[in-house]
Amino acid sequence: MLRLLIVDDEQIIRESISQMIDYRSIGYEVIGTAKNGMEAYNIICDDYPDVVITDIRMPILNGLDLIERSIKLDSRITFILLSGYNEFEYAKQAMKYGVRHYLLKPTDKNELIESLTAIGQERLLEEDARKVQQQKFLRSLHTPLEQSFIMEALERQDSFPAVFQKYRELLVLPAGCRCACICSFVEENHLKQFTGDMKKLLDSFKIPLQFSVIYVKNTVVLIFPVSTLAVQEQIEEAVASFQYPGQSVSFEADFLFRENGEKLFQDILHKLSRFERILLMGESGEGHEIRNHIASPWMVRRLENSISSAADTSQAAQLLQSIFMDSMPLSSARNLALSLFLQGGLVQEKLSTDAACDFFRRVYSCNTVSGLRKLLETAILPRKESGSHKAVSNISLLKSYISQHLDSENLSLKWLAENYLFVSVGYLSKQFVKEEGMRFSDYLNKERMEEAIRLMAFYRNDNIKLIARQVGFGSNPQYFSQVFKRYTGLPPTEYIEQLKNKA
Repeated sequence: MLRLLIVDDEQIIRESISQMIDYRSIGYEVIGTAKNGMEAYNIICDDYPDVVITDIRMPILNGLDLIERSIKLDSRITFILLSGYNEFEYAKQAMKYGVRHYLLKPTDKNELIESLTAIGQERLLEEDARKVQQQKFLRSLHTPLEQSFIMEALERQDSFPAVFQKYRELLVLPAGCRCACICSFVEENHLKQFTGDMKKLLDSFKIPLQFSVIYVKNTVVLIFPVSTLAVQEQIEEAVASFQYPGQSVSFEADFLFRENGEKLFQDILHKLSRFERILLMGESGEGHEIRNHIASPWMVRRLENSISSAADTSQAAQLLQSIFMDSMPLSSARNLALSLFLQGGLVQEKLSTDAACDFFRRVYSCNTVSGLRKLLETAILPRKESGSHKAVSNISLLKSYISQHLDSENLSLKWLAENYLFVSVGYLSKQFVKEEGMRFSDYLNKERMEEAIRLMAFYRNDNIKLIARQVGFGSNPQYFSQVFKRYTGLPPTEYIEQLKNKA
């Protein structure tokens, strides 16, 4: 469902538009209505709509100002502009903000349905394309993701179902991933040739591998679907027929079937857990070594625990610096950063694929180890309370960020969820109301107005434009004045005058 907000200063129009269509039948959920631009902007900060139907002429914040301010928060919002016959110049002005849908008042039901349907179809195509790109991106990271999955699963066998669910979408595992072929007596000097021949064999049957080839002491594990018993027998016969120079015994292939992917991987990893050295074979035949906890000199989990138990952020930063040294290979640093994000306290309770991919993109866009280290410092260190081992909650982090960035116009729940906390915006919204007892926009306006009052008291400054910029209203002092008056009961100029009279 696309989330729809309806904005108009005339109650009869708001109610008419909100009731004239069965929105759910065309894929929309009406999340609210607003009677002016200020109210609409607060809803956008809190409730992240996909589509906004808005009038142009409204008090406090008009439709064009609302659009300009909103697209700074989220450029993906689509606006449908309501305009009268004499407002073509306004509509023309809106084009520079990317507005493509205009409806004349009074609103025609069929035209509205047509616009919403067109937007819905565009969003579906965009979402499909985004998911294809996302899956392509995740497949490009399949080796480090698989390494992280195996390491965490071996370390946390008692909570394997939760580990599997966290990685299932990230590894793009198909629903039918429930079969493994276990090939025995494969010596390591034959491993590269054996895996190459197995891939050719599977290609001849048009069977895709669903996970990298796993190798432990003379045993190769391949995970792929087998549709018939006849195909299984042909694969077993082909494996037994492989012959290499110096080969001491014939290879054998056995199949392992389980009711679902979770059970299959749980059983495979249980078998792997007794081996100290595990190899993942990449597409080009290179081996990626995993050291099991039996023999590993240090592990990601241990590193994450060390960071969590550091006495303060300075000590944690020094620990990161000692690990992520500039001499460290960038590929190794990226893999370690990815594993830290997935395995440690960095992962929030409601980690989504979108949030994970956003973080991964940032990791892989860092071209130096020092840049990667700074990214991790930003992600990790704010989550520790100074002098305490206690993790800082999302809401504490959010409030701290707001207090340090009040001058930024880009403070919305969605922006903070996607660009700072890497969590689901829906989860963060519920968590904020639960912990603070108010909506995010109310808290943000309160903090901005309190800072404005502090600046006025300190400087006795009647430069409203400057104060507005300092508290996140950019070049819109008129909107700042409206919010300030609503919060204090006085326009900023009168409030400053009162302060001067009391001095």
